[in-house]
Amino acid sequence: MSLIDLIYPKYKTISIVGTSKNAGKTVTMNHIIAEADGRGITLGLVSTGRDGERRDVLTNTEKPPVYASRGSIITTVENSLGNVAEGERAGIEILEVTGYNTPMGKVVLGKVVDAGYVEISGPRSSTTIRNTCLMMQDLGADLILVDGSLDRRASAAPFVSEGTIIAAGAALSRSMEAVIQKTKHLVSLYSIPRADDAIMDIAAQAMSNKETLIVNEEGCCIKAGTQTSLNSGAVIAEQLSERSKYVILSGSATFDTLRDIVISRRDKVQIIVKDATRIFLNENELFMLHKMGMDLKAIEAINIIAVTVNPYSPEGYYFEPEEFLKKMREAIRNENTNIPVLDVMQE
Repeated sequence: MSLIDLIYPKYKTISIVGTSKNAGKTVTMNHIIAEADGRGITLGLVSTGRDGERRDVLTNTEKPPVYASRGSIITTVENSLGNVAEGERAGIEILEVTGYNTPMGKVVLGKVVDAGYVEISGPRSSTTIRNTCLMMQDLGADLILVDGSLDRRASAAPFVSEGTIIAAGAALSRSMEAVIQKTKHLVSLYSIPRADDAIMDIAAQAMSNKETLIVNEEGCCIKAGTQTSLNSGAVIAEQLSERSKYVILSGSATFDTLRDIVISRRDKVQIIVKDATRIFLNENELFMLHKMGMDLKAIEAINIIAVTVNPYSPEGYYFEPEEFLKKMREAIRNENTNIPVLDVMQE
């Protein structure tokens, strides 16, 4: 099955998140663009940062450009419109100048009238990304691709996109095993299950009010009294009792916060976050907390559509493609998931 068949028409907005810089997000995006063009699907393209430039501004390595088909709706910023060389640049009709400001100017929405290469960009917060996606749908986009990254994880939040593709590449490490382990960890983190139905309404309201709550077996709530859940584990732990059943974290979940809550109770207490993009744990921390008995759930589960692999690094080294694909498939399958793993370059 091709990647576009996994996506469309089931989903209208998907995000592409990389395990590192140059992991293959743009290669994956271009593959979807080509497949969508062959099916007559009108795409919307937006990035939570900047994508489509020929050279990475931080690492100075070459990057694949983004090719936009005629009719595509793109989101970019004012100062990026002329960055692509004449003759390669897509012809763009400006449809709307938004009120969202970035260091490179206001975010603008345009329609590609002549196919070519583009730089895409966009706003940063989950709310503004979601609003931009809705605007692109109103302008005629059938499917929207949101280019995200690990340091801009808002794009993977269910509030923004209906599904996420994880791009894993050799650029992360010269060790194939290290790349596979990091990808497994991200899949594991993004796959945390939904919270109990019984607590959903209370948890959703707490998130809306930005309150951290402790809920007992009878459904009675105690406000933890903290401005944020960040580094507030000890304060929350002091207020837990034997009857406490749930802890609802309104903000981020870090190792220190989660550890303090977990060690304060002999019996499990279910810890609830909005979604997995709010969890900041490395592989060892997640393993340790699970061994300690942590029960971590989310109000909104992230839907991982697929994992794509890129065996080539811009630094010049590469993994044997078939071996990399085979081992990544085995590793993801061992996580008890049915998530497809694809090498779009081989396709």
